[in-house]
Amino acid sequence: MCYIVNMKKRIEKDLVVDFNPPAKKGMPFTELRKLMTFWQKKLDMTDWKFELTIVDFQKDNGFRQSGHFIANPRKKTANILLTWNPWRGDEEYTLLHEMIHVLVYNFDKYSENKIKATNKKIPDSYYEKLEEMVHHLTRINLGRDNR
Repeated sequence: MCYIVNMKKRIEKDLVVDFNPPAKKGMPFTELRKLMTFWQKKLDMTDWKFELTIVDFQKDNGFRQSGHFIANPRKKTANILLTWNPWRGDEEYTLLHEMIHVLVYNFDKYSENKIKATNKKIPDSYYEKLEEMVHHLTRINLGRDNR
């Protein structure tokens, strides 16, 4: 677990992360960590070093966010950030969803750079398609119907 005391950090233009959230609700951290290890093996990412951090997401627009990731593909390190207060009741889905984002991160950044070569702004449709793909891969891995 990554311990950062009394720290809030803006990690995207509209997202502040509080790394010192209230006590965790939902699945115990130890269970989440076991799931992370399981999915790391299933995704054939055992050469990566994963950390798991429970945080409080604070979006400028008030939207509730359940997960995020910070990755360094060159060093093969990633930190999966999960909310301290899950509301969807499916923390495994959120965990796996973020891990799949890490898995496709190099391709995602490559695609963004290609788009930026001709456009100065990444269109919202790109992010929508990326999320659709990650959602699809997540539910396939979990053996679930589309929801």
